Amino acid sequence: MSSSSPVILRLRQAVAPVIAFTVMAYFIFHSVEGERGLLNYWSMQDRVSQITQVLEETTERRKLLEQHVLSLRASHLDPDLLDERARAMLNVAHPDDVIIFHHDGYSDVITAAAADAN
Repeated sequence: MSSSSPVILRLRQAVAPVIAFTVMAYFIFHSVEGERGLLNYWSMQDRVSQITQVLEETTERRKLLEQHVLSLRASHLDPDLLDERARAMLNVAHPDDVIIFHHDGYSDVITAAAADAN
């Protein structure tokens, strides 16, 4: 047999395109599914937007707390805030104060009011 048979020539001609296609398929697959692929990139972008939102909320909370702390300093002491904090810490109230208890459910208040009405 000679090495120039048509089947062998066709195989030799097909080897290079098959190898090139295999290499391209490998790189395309890993550029989409790989550790640093497009799918991972998109999920990281979603995570970055979530973390940015948490950062904004935390920064706003911190600003409010800093303002609150500043109002508690001796040089900027607000008498109303001091009075409010003292009453809350000591659990006391002025005799003229109207106290409104706040809780999640009002079912017990409604039943107590109905019992008082009867």
